[in-house]
Amino acid sequence: MMKAKWKMCNVLLGTAIGDALGVPFESKLSNYELLLNWDGRSYLGSEHHKLTPGQFSDDTQMSLMVAESLITHRGFNPDDLAERYIEWMGSGRARGWGKTTLAAVQNLMSGKHWSESGIAGSTGNGTAMRAAPFGVYFRDDLETLIKVVKIDSAITHASEDAEAGALAIALAAAYACRKETDNLLEKIHAQLPDSKVKNTIFSLESLINSPFIPPSQALQVLGTKANVTQTVPSALYCFLKFNNYYDAVTVAIRAGGDTDTTAAIVGGL
Repeated sequence: MMKAKWKMCNVLLGTAIGDALGVPFESKLSNYELLLNWDGRSYLGSEHHKLTPGQFSDDTQMSLMVAESLITHRGFNPDDLAERYIEWMGSGRARGWGKTTLAAVQNLMSGKHWSESGIAGSTGNGTAMRAAPFGVYFRDDLETLIKVVKIDSAITHASEDAEAGALAIALAAAYACRKETDNLLEKIHAQLPDSKVKNTIFSLESLINSPFIPPSQALQVLGTKANVTQTVPSALYCFLKFNNYYDAVTVAIRAGGDTDTTAAIVGGL
């Protein structure tokens, strides 16, 4: 049990560090001057989100809510998670939320049940960014893991790609906890619903192993915008390409785009 608690703490700390490092460069291109001159270690503030150096955004906040709910209820409780999302959005503490998450939580606030609150067809990455804690908690019960991640994803983003993206990250976290990352992409791919995310993950191995395609070019090919079809494959690429936290996270950030979310996911893994 103590080991499991440390794994959850590590995932959350890794998420928060990547998130806070990436926040200042969110939506910027890779040739953004401040990003080009960044030393790869310093925390900077975000004028856009009104955050001071070292503060994290919604990626970490929502991951914390998932972890707290799982620990408090000793398992998945969608009623509790929905209430946490409502409280968070109305508290004034919410930072950097996406339009889809906001619309879905507003649906919850208006009285819609969590099974009907998700925005249909959304391919935002708000589900994937909070999925790693599910992987840690249910690492020894993948059947339940898949079921609960599908339910949680649909609370905000009701689409096959959003579901597949969250599942991919949750499964990656689960296998990493179990020290079973050999052939990780094959294991993940086999358990995803048909989607663009699944198709892209199928082609990741060749990019990761290619001696001719540098990481910056690979991430340009995969894309780094705030879309789950880009964020998840790019995050998995960085996680599997590098054998240390620093390189995996800083390369994800230097690619530009949705830097805080990509780096948060990579950091958590």
